[in-house]
Amino acid sequence: MHHKRLIWQLYPSQLLITIIALLVAAGYGAYSLRAFQLAQTGAGLEARARLAQETVLALLVRNDLPGLRAFCTTAGKNSATRLTVTGADGGVLADSDEDPGRMENHGDRPEIIAALAGRPVPSLRFSHTLQEKMMYVAIPLVHEAKTRGVLRTAIPVTFIDSALREIFLKIVWGCLIVALIVALVAWFISQRISRPLEEMRLGAERFANGAFTTKLREEGAEEVASLARAMNAMADQLDGRIKTIARQHSQLQAVFSSMVEGVITVDTEERILDINQAGARLLNIAPEKLRGKNALVAVRNSALQRFVSQALASVKPIEGEIDLTDREGQEKYFYAHGTRFQDASDMTSGAIIVINDVTNLRRLENMRRDFVANVSHELKTPITSIEGFAETLLDGALDTPEDARRFVEIIAKQSKRLHAIIDDLLALSRLEQDQEQTELVLREEKIINPLRRAIETCGLKAAEKKISIEMEAAEDLTASLNSPLLEQAVTNLIVNAIKYSEEGGRVLVRGKQRDGEKIAIEVQDFGAGVAAQHLPRLFERFYRSDAARNRKLGGTGLGLAIVKHIVQAHGGEVGVHSEVGKGATFTILLDKEKQHENTHGT
Repeated sequence: MHHKRLIWQLYPSQLLITIIALLVAAGYGAYSLRAFQLAQTGAGLEARARLAQETVLALLVRNDLPGLRAFCTTAGKNSATRLTVTGADGGVLADSDEDPGRMENHGDRPEIIAALAGRPVPSLRFSHTLQEKMMYVAIPLVHEAKTRGVLRTAIPVTFIDSALREIFLKIVWGCLIVALIVALVAWFISQRISRPLEEMRLGAERFANGAFTTKLREEGAEEVASLARAMNAMADQLDGRIKTIARQHSQLQAVFSSMVEGVITVDTEERILDINQAGARLLNIAPEKLRGKNALVAVRNSALQRFVSQALASVKPIEGEIDLTDREGQEKYFYAHGTRFQDASDMTSGAIIVINDVTNLRRLENMRRDFVANVSHELKTPITSIEGFAETLLDGALDTPEDARRFVEIIAKQSKRLHAIIDDLLALSRLEQDQEQTELVLREEKIINPLRRAIETCGLKAAEKKISIEMEAAEDLTASLNSPLLEQAVTNLIVNAIKYSEEGGRVLVRGKQRDGEKIAIEVQDFGAGVAAQHLPRLFERFYRSDAARNRKLGGTGLGLAIVKHIVQAHGGEVGVHSEVGKGATFTILLDKEKQHENTHGT
């Protein structure tokens, strides 16, 4: 089928553009005609003023105002022109149409200002005196190099506007007729050109929506028909490729989403292309906030950005550890694998980074290492003492009863300390096993009962240092608790308070309700207190804020760790507030709602 070339369909449009240009030119001509007519009228007014200039100036020099007014009235009627004479100050001296005495000062009129400046300029405006549109031209009245006044001529321009209005009306009707003809012709031509293009647009939308079965009709101009054939061929190829890509993408997405490791893909500019849910969760950032952003800007971690750069630059896969501090200030550790990938032309197009969260492993390893080191150190001290004094006894100290007795007492003291460490370690182990394997049995009981038993247990230690233990607790204050465990926790806190109190001091034990939903147990001493930098780590195993002083006072370094485990088993919290030199207050907070939930569950 033969198709006309597109140029033969566009050519009539050029004709239409030419017609429109002619109409624009006609409009401009009408505008120019009006401007010319107004200019001619202004020139005529200036000529009339020049004719009357000598007479008006002579009367003005003689100061013959009645004669001046009579001349303006007569000359104005004879020439159908309004004549106005003003002084140099703008005051009206004579006027052909109005009484000068009733007219305001004309010094601010544009034509008067222009005349006094020596450059007469026509001024077109509405006259409130005559209630019609007027054109004004003024010339200066100069006598002996001195401006005596201004002569102004004016005529209505209504007749000009009426004549031009008729011309404009004819032009408008002509333009409307031409516009109608142009619209009909343009509509016809537009239909012929746009119909195939519109169908191709609709077809392209169908292709974009994945509907490749409906083909485009090859009609219209040769260029349009060729474009339709090309788009049909493209649709066939896209159909096959998209199906293949969709199948592969579905498979990859299933693998990508089901991975527990975080997977991040980046382009060569280190912008994040995609990230799976596991990766977004590990980095604690929403996926939509990461895609398309630079790795450093999105995650704000220089170690990750360096690893991405190394992965893009390295030919072989790389591995390494990344330390990252999240938005909540918590430090995390990741083990990362990175490798770059290439496009169809074997050019590097990006890299894929796989990250594993090893924070818990690192933390457990550090805890294990610290625990082993602390246990070894704590056990080694009493064992070394026992071994040393036993060897001293065997070397002959038995022959001196006083030394032998002192050495045996030391051995017994260190044996008790060793026994206490082992008991505390076993207690911690039992608490952790019970917390993991069985649910703690809680019963509704008065808070005052375990507090009294704990105070009684610590009475002997308090008496040795002449320390008084005071209790403040309501008799009817109850909570769901495991009485023996809570008693042990309070006992440990009281023993700790006695240890760090001066001789003759006092310890306060309080039980009260706080905020209506929590029960607070406080143990307060007035001893040396703890520095602020040590407070966050007081409940760690074997942690000592003052190692030398702690060893002198005794203790295993596990008492507060046991308190923490007991309180956590109750679903509560334990905290400490202290100032150096003012003592410390340890607070156990038990949540009533959690308490009741645990009670119902046992």
